[in-house]
Amino acid sequence: MASSIAPSSQLTGTSSSSDRPCSLDFSKGVKYLVDTASNLHSIPSEYILPLSLCPLPVCNASIPVVDLKDLHGSIDRRASIIQALSSACSEWGFFRIINHGIKISLMDDMLRSVDGFFSLPLEEKMKYASDDVMHPVRYGTSLNTSAKHALHWRDYLRHFGHPLQNSFHLWPDSPPNYREVAKEYLEEVWKLASKILGAISEGLGLDRDYIEKSFGEGSQIVASNYYPPCPEPHRTLGLAAHSDHGGLTILMQNDVDGLQVRYKDNWVQVGHVPGSFVVNLGDYLEILSNGRYKSVEHRGVVNEERTRISIAVGHGPELTAIVAPASQLLDEKSELKYTPILYKDYMRSQQSSVSSVY
Repeated sequence: MASSIAPSSQLTGTSSSSDRPCSLDFSKGVKYLVDTASNLHSIPSEYILPLSLCPLPVCNASIPVVDLKDLHGSIDRRASIIQALSSACSEWGFFRIINHGIKISLMDDMLRSVDGFFSLPLEEKMKYASDDVMHPVRYGTSLNTSAKHALHWRDYLRHFGHPLQNSFHLWPDSPPNYREVAKEYLEEVWKLASKILGAISEGLGLDRDYIEKSFGEGSQIVASNYYPPCPEPHRTLGLAAHSDHGGLTILMQNDVDGLQVRYKDNWVQVGHVPGSFVVNLGDYLEILSNGRYKSVEHRGVVNEERTRISIAVGHGPELTAIVAPASQLLDEKSELKYTPILYKDYMRSQQSSVSSVY
């Protein structure tokens, strides 16, 4: 998901609280604010959201769990997994995957590398600051829009993955092992996304490689999000409610809960389960399925005592692909629910108006 730093005129405010500096430059990020403000017992007014947007009680429900073991096993076993994925995609738009094949040690290394980046001195992180929502590597804070809004309790590092040759040399070179770890992790997650997309494609009654072919060369974007402890978590959000613009997002988080998913007009807390990934569909797949599968709103809440880290890797088509329902899913009885659009135009429009995960 992409995010941008709001103009400085919207990011600099004044606080009257004696336990905060009298003038704050919010473009430096929430971590910088927490690290430099002594005895931070309340959040600056710029982070306080309207009551209607603040965290609400969550309902007692759980996203589906899909076991990918034997996805390429017997015909019956594969059919069972495809059915489970199809049901999750149409009912929830979200699911958890286990037995996915990615090493736990690699997942842990990626979390440590991301934590290491956000622990760098501010001047190192600010080297990657940019107002361009399409910039290949971006460090920033809050949301992905320059529209006037309350700030959100989140810093991020976002950069492209696949195709690696286009941006690898631009990735952060600190901490020293970041590029090496991120490269291996993103390559493994790309392979995992391909397996899941093949099963989702079959669940729609399409050829196994239909969705991947529609991607063309394809694109991959990683958004690493850092949510420091917040003294008033009930008055703000880490990330506002949004849907993702791409095809499929694969998310990993540390052991601090914060992801919430909208389900039947209620919010559902998605707890941390060690060794698993949370997967959600983006707008591209909702459009391709002509609405059969759902791209669902989700958001990030913050914690009063601990830092939450999430790493969301989005997979979508190349920028020149056309976003449109699959023709095989349309007949004389099927209404075309979405107007075809160039993916680059759709992506820029979404990123310039709302916050999204990648």
